[in-house]
Amino acid sequence: MRRRFRFVLIGVCATAVASAAAVGVWADAPPDHANQINVTFHETPAVVTNHVADLGIRQIILTSSWMFAGFGPVTDVTSVTQDTLVQPCGAGSSSETATRRIVAGAGKLVLREGGIQCITASGPVFKGTYVVDGDASTGIFAGAEGSGTVTVHLAPMPQPGTTTLSGRLKLAESSHS
Repeated sequence: MRRRFRFVLIGVCATAVASAAAVGVWADAPPDHANQINVTFHETPAVVTNHVADLGIRQIILTSSWMFAGFGPVTDVTSVTQDTLVQPCGAGSSSETATRRIVAGAGKLVLREGGIQCITASGPVFKGTYVVDGDASTGIFAGAEGSGTVTVHLAPMPQPGTTTLSGRLKLAESSHS
């Protein structure tokens, strides 16, 4: 009888360990799409302040609306400053910085961007990087981290350009990167 009890006890323990291991595997499943930003969308110039003639600076406010995987519909406002006197890839190019404000129902995500705009055979193209500003972000995005790339194929104003964001987004409460 004692021997049977020991086998039953061992069987119960083995089942408990196997169940715990299975739950652990489910809990550590790969992160979902919420840990990435991979989107292409169109953004339209809303305001242009042109001081190229006197200061070599142009400021542009871009607006857009798009679907952010895992977070739903968002509005996006981006403030861009172009220094047209810094021409890193020849005539017509510029050095640029931007702050992108992405507002979702769950909070506001702020990206800081920097890069260069070059003239290509297909027209002007901006290529740069972004860094998530977790301190300026709010809601679910507060304290977030991440970085990635930004590519914008510009169209003649006032037509929309095509923007692609691609990279990491690690939410503060996420244990996955």
